[in-house]
Formats: sequence, structure tokens, C-alpha cells
Amino acid sequence: MVPNIYGSEPDLNVPLSPEDSLTLEDCIEISLMNSYQIIQARDNVTLSEFNLRDSRAEFLPRLNLSGGYQVSDQNDQVAWNDDHYSLTLSGSITAFNGGKNILNLKKSSESLFSTRQGYLLSEINVIIDVITKYYNLLETFDLMELSIESLNQKRRDLEFARIQFELGLSPEADNIKAEVEVINAQIDSLKNTGEVDLAETELKDAMGISLEFPLRIKQVALFVEESPELDSCLEEALEARPEVWQEKSNLSIKKYDLRLAQINKFPSLSITGSYNVFADDYVFGGTSIDGDNWETNSNWEVGLGLSFPIFYGGKYSRAVKSAKINLSNAELEYKELEKEIELEVKQTHLNLLTALKKIELTEKQVASAELNYNTAQGMYQTGVAPITDVIDAGIALNQSKINYTNAMYEYLLIKAKLKKAIGERPY
Repeated sequence: MVPNIYGSEPDLNVPLSPEDSLTLEDCIEISLMNSYQIIQARDNVTLSEFNLRDSRAEFLPRLNLSGGYQVSDQNDQVAWNDDHYSLTLSGSITAFNGGKNILNLKKSSESLFSTRQGYLLSEINVIIDVITKYYNLLETFDLMELSIESLNQKRRDLEFARIQFELGLSPEADNIKAEVEVINAQIDSLKNTGEVDLAETELKDAMGISLEFPLRIKQVALFVEESPELDSCLEEALEARPEVWQEKSNLSIKKYDLRLAQINKFPSLSITGSYNVFADDYVFGGTSIDGDNWETNSNWEVGLGLSFPIFYGGKYSRAVKSAKINLSNAELEYKELEKEIELEVKQTHLNLLTALKKIELTEKQVASAELNYNTAQGMYQTGVAPITDVIDAGIALNQSKINYTNAMYEYLLIKAKLKKAIGERPY
């Protein structure tokens, strides 16, 4: 039984039902909702947002409420008085710590930007995977239909060969050859049917849906466009690829790490302030809140600190050297990434040009093979040519159609890969 992967329903319904016929866009949408890569990337963005908030919180005042109850040798009687209990409300703020908070804030901001680019990259990878599986399913289905078409044609050839043999117009060998070709076509048809089932399973897996779900998809428009200019593709790739922006953020983070390491090595200036309120008399002692009592039960302080790292066993010097090495490695990785992107774009662009040429050649191949097959069939029916000419022409015609089908889907996939290579959403 031939699987029916094409449907006629135009819309994607929620929840998904077996009657739905999905477009490529529908499949991409479903996969983005179900992909564990997208979930992880989204969680990474959330974690980076938390880190950024924590970095900003370092600039805010800190409030602390502390209290206790004590019994000692001097106050060994359990009683509820100010000799035993304490309650303090304190606030503090670090106004300046050598610029460490500012640098950490910048690092967190770059890290958030990088993880957001990582999320975009995950989206692109999921989309290109679904596109590959979607086109593969369409291609295998079309190839299966071609094998069925070839099988039907060979059956017609066999029927005609039998009639010719019964009328004494052709030898029995022609009949046997035609039977062999029908058997070969049946084997090819079974093989292609199995490949359709496998391709359907792979697409379901990419979409994150049950492998038992009766998936139905729609055909895509098979049209050819002119290839974009290579120079514009290279320029756009180096400006738009998420990996480029990730590496740029990584470079900035390594520079901030170096600056932090250098700050630890040199004298550090800090400014701190605190305000404390001894609230036990107000809460437990019945003291009224007024100006005199507030001054008696509170204090404040502002501190200016200057520290000189004299000896730490070379720890800070090694930290600076390590930060410089990490920065140097990040610069090398960025340059290497630029080379890899340039190579990928050039290779994909060349593949696209080749695919366009294949389509042009296979179109001519199909037209020529059809003419040759019709000619051979006509000559055989009039007794001018043997059936082997018809068989060979039929094989060539079927192969030319396979070549054209392969060329079309190869072009569609490479076109999507070129969009990925230049940093665009593939669909």
C-alpha cells in the first residue's frame, strides 16, 4: 500500500490531529515548540538574565535585620529585658570598589547578549534540520511515485511483449526479458516505499512528535531563483551570523577578565557606608521614636579604604598572565571562525551554482529520454527494433526523472543552507 503523505487541509489546527496536512512552516513551528535544544537555549538566556540582575544588585544598598537572646554568667536569670535580647536593623552600601562591580556588570551584559545569539543559532539549527528532513520525505515520496510509474510502464511493455509472442511476431526471449524488468521494478518500488517510511519517521523525530502519529505534509513550490552574488553573501555572513556576535562578546568578556585581574594586582580604593538602628528598645522596651531616642539608638559610618597587595605568592601576576592567554586564544578563535564562515559560504554558494546547472541539464535529459523511449517503443511495436531497445530506453527515462527530482530537492536544500550560512533564518 502506498503511503499518503500529501493532504488537502489548508490549516494547522491546535491540538494537532491526524487530519491535519502540514506545511513546511507548520513543521518548523512544531519543532521549535518541542525541541530540547530550544528549551535549553531559552533556559540559558533566563540564567544570563538572572546573572545580569545580580550584577546590578551589587550597586544597591543592603538591608539586614538581626537579633538574638543571650544568657551569660553575668545575666544568668532568664528574663525578658535588654540585658538578654538584641535587635538591630542595618543598611550598607559599597559606593566604589575599584571598578570591579562596573566590569562585572559589563561582563554580565555581554554574556546575556551572547546567550541570546546562542538561542538564535539553536533556532537556525533546528529549522535547517527540519527543512532537511521535510525535503527528504518529499523527495523519497516523489521517487517512490516514479518507481510506481516505471513499474506500470514495464507491465504495459510486458503485456505487449506477450501479445507479440502469442502472435508469433517476437521471440520468447523478449517476453522473458520484459518479465525480468517487471520484477526489478517491483523490487525498486518496495525499496522506495521503505525509504518513505524511514524519512517520515526521521521528520517526526525532528518535530518532537510521536513516531506513531499519521503525519501528512504538503508539497512545496519547486521554482528556481537566481543565485545571489558571492561578495554580498560573504559580507552579510560576517555581519549577521550569530556565531560571529557570540565570539565578539566572548572577546569583550576576556578583555573585562584581564582588566579585573589587573585591578587585583594594583592598589585598590574602596568607599563604603553603613547605617545601623538598634531597634530592640523600640520594639521590646517601649521607647518612643523621636529625635533624641533615634540618635541614641543608631549610628552611621562612612569608610574610605586603600589596600596594597604586597605578597600573594605571585597569584595576581599569574592571573593577569592567564587572562592575557585567554584573550589571545579568543582572538585566534575569532579569526579562525571568520575563515570557517568564509569557506562555508563559498562552498555553499558554489554548490548552489552547481545545483542550478544540474536542474538545467536534467531537464534536457528528461526531454531527450522521453523522445528516445517513445521512438524505441514505436519501432518495437512495428517490429523494427528488439524489446531490449525499449527496456534500455525505459531505464534511461526513469533514471533521467530520478536525476531531475534529485536536482530539484538538492537545489531547495542548498538554497536553505546558503541562508543559514549568511546568518538568515533558512525559512
